[in-house]
Amino acid sequence: MGNLAKFSHETPLPLCDANARALLSQISNAVWFYDPHAHRVRWANPAALQFWNAPTIEALAQRDFSPSAHGTADHLDNMRRALQAGGSISERWTLYPAGQPRQLDCRFWAAHYDDLGVGMLIEGRFAAAVDGISATELRAVEAVRQTPMMISLFSTTGHWLLHNPAATILMDRLELHNIPSIDNYAALFNDPAAAIELRERAIKNGSAHAKLKLSGPRFQMHDVQLRRLNDPVTGKLSLMLIQQDITREHRLERRLQKALERERTIAETQRHFLSLTSHEFRTPLSIIDGSARRIALLGSEATGEIAERLETIRNAVRRMSLAVDKTLEMGRIADGQYQFTPLLSDISIVIARAVAAQHSLFPDRKIDIAIARLPMLWLDPDLVEQVLENLLTNAIKYSPADQPIKISVRQRGGALRLAVTDFGMGIPAEDQPKLFTRFFRGQNVNAIKGSGVGLHAVRFFMGLHGGNVKIKSREGIGTTVTLRFPISSD
Repeated sequence: MGNLAKFSHETPLPLCDANARALLSQISNAVWFYDPHAHRVRWANPAALQFWNAPTIEALAQRDFSPSAHGTADHLDNMRRALQAGGSISERWTLYPAGQPRQLDCRFWAAHYDDLGVGMLIEGRFAAAVDGISATELRAVEAVRQTPMMISLFSTTGHWLLHNPAATILMDRLELHNIPSIDNYAALFNDPAAAIELRERAIKNGSAHAKLKLSGPRFQMHDVQLRRLNDPVTGKLSLMLIQQDITREHRLERRLQKALERERTIAETQRHFLSLTSHEFRTPLSIIDGSARRIALLGSEATGEIAERLETIRNAVRRMSLAVDKTLEMGRIADGQYQFTPLLSDISIVIARAVAAQHSLFPDRKIDIAIARLPMLWLDPDLVEQVLENLLTNAIKYSPADQPIKISVRQRGGALRLAVTDFGMGIPAEDQPKLFTRFFRGQNVNAIKGSGVGLHAVRFFMGLHGGNVKIKSREGIGTTVTLRFPISSD
């Protein structure tokens, strides 16, 4: 028949031996012995056999009485622990002997069953009609019993009035009891003052909510809700306590906050270092460029190798100055300190300036421009010029020298679209979703110098203008980057 659940007890428990079973067989109420470990009925009197619609004790013992709901299992386990010191518990239960609900007023004892151990002796009486309780209310009671959320009812002085099974398990684990003359509700929490303040708010406002740490050596954080109501038994003001264990979520949130704080500190240190280093580079770069210009003037008649090397020095200085500017630019973007000054402007003038700047660096590179009559736009000319500079630099860098760069601008609906197209190496499809990530570079450009910050800045600057940027590219064919500027009706 298996081993029965073991009860540790402080007082002798009744013995359900053969003599006791013979006497219990004579009473009209249903009586049976339940093994809460194996979830089997080990014995039943004739009234119980009739109630459970079983022909014999042996047939009834073959049935599985495992609770179908976690709340019922928790409640039975709570009762088992409560009965271990002796005494009895009386409750109304809904049982299902033939698949249909039957209400029984049940009384539970812990008892020995011969030499098999300790289980529950249950006596059931058919319950009288439940006056004034609707089916909806009965279902609500059962839902409270079954929920994994911990629900309790207590008086305004902190005396416990009710726990659902989940809350009972919590109280047992914390070894908290309903001690007279103390605030048992406040004793549940690590910070009683905060718990009392929460209660006062709930009494005043009708409800209150907080996250509170439970008492005890083990760290437990609960989401706590209080609701004001009247005790349906006494009519006195009371409060419903609803608790949910959020310890794991709280720890994960704390770890995330610490990780974010470390990342902010590291990022701030990096930005400070880059800014300081970039500013330190500016002076020697200016000296080098100025010295190269003076040498060129002093040796104005020099030709050939000397002039070529001076131009190489100046080009290197320009590249380093551009890298410094981009570093400072990314630092300002990260800090959110970029100054945005929109003016009513002619974008064709901005395009012309950006193209002229590229021609000064790459005089032999062909850039075709197709611009129709365009409306004036509210934009920051300097920022838009930087955007175009980034796009044109990329187009020139990643396409053959004999291929043109095309710029087209057209108005569609309430927006102006500016497209920069090259006929170069293109971008692998798997890299395209990551193009606007800072410092990201495509896998096919490793041999070409670059920092991977240009497109990140382009998207940021377009966001300031209320616009956006989109990229279409096919590897080996080319790339088109389209900027969309909204056209204001003002």
